[in-house]
Amino acid sequence: MGSPQLKEKDAELVIKNLKLLRQTMKWTQEDLAKRVGVTRQTITAIESGKMIPSKTLALAILGIFTSLALLPTVGVVVKAVLDSTKLNDLWKKVIKGEE
Repeated sequence: MGSPQLKEKDAELVIKNLKLLRQTMKWTQEDLAKRVGVTRQTITAIESGKMIPSKTLALAILGIFTSLALLPTVGVVVKAVLDSTKLNDLWKKVIKGEE
């Protein structure tokens, strides 16, 4: 039994905006991969739309960026990206179990 998947529209939201979030932090794909415990190839596949992240992986990715949004130095920029891409809304929905 695999990890549960995101709804298609929610997965598309993550795929569409992952690179923007990563680049906001000036992280390489390898940097993000290490932070969420996957390979660089996994991040590459998600960003290119060749792989849909599991709900667990999406939570890990969004959790990192949501946590960064609380930091005084980079938080304002990360929060603005999360809000403008609606990923913040997705994070709240998944945490509440509505996804």
